[in-house]
Amino acid sequence: MYAADFRNRLGSPVPESYFGSCVLSVGCFGHKAGVVSGEDGFVNAVEIISDSVGGVGTLDVEALCELYIDGTMRVEPGTQTVSIVGSNRFGLYQSDFGWGKPVSCETVSIDRNEAFSMSERRDESGGVEIGLCLKKGEMDLFIDLFQNGL
Repeated sequence: MYAADFRNRLGSPVPESYFGSCVLSVGCFGHKAGVVSGEDGFVNAVEIISDSVGGVGTLDVEALCELYIDGTMRVEPGTQTVSIVGSNRFGLYQSDFGWGKPVSCETVSIDRNEAFSMSERRDESGGVEIGLCLKKGEMDLFIDLFQNGL
């Protein structure tokens, strides 16, 4: 699951500076674990999410809400899900509330779920910072896979 910005899809225009209840959850439901595991798992996951993000722009708010509700109703109890938190387009490192720009931005809400967060890089190079929270054994495996070329 990930969040999508719907400010530009509402009947009444909402200013770009508004940040609030115009963010909706979007889900990629119906995919079995085998699709995103194994040698091609990462590539498959990227394609699934990319296709979903591309499709969001073609749907209005009502249609997306219906898809989300239908998808969550089909998820069986105990099914493992992954959530993506944050965005590399929020401009967190450019915000200044009077005491200077942030040195580090972290999403603390991922510590209780199997989720990862995304934000833009502090140095404004166009890159992405990714935060990940896993159980120790899972993190050790992830680190090993990541260091050996994923």
